[in-house]
Amino acid sequence: MEPPKGLITRILELAFMLALSAYLIRTAAYWIQEVWPILLTIAIIVTVTIIGIRIWRHRHDDLGKW
Repeated sequence: MEPPKGLITRILELAFMLALSAYLIRTAAYWIQEVWPILLTIAIIVTVTIIGIRIWRHRHDDLGKW
């Protein structure tokens, strides 16, 4: 069995994990700020394509109406 950790060790581990988490979240936020226009453009293109395909299929389908 592993001996229990001391209070100082747990506090240092928590501080390290908190600092690492803050750094990673900040890095991710900066990355999203840089690429959001590209991601938005891709999302709009995909949405318009899906809607266009569904409309085209409905118009060329022999089944009923909307």
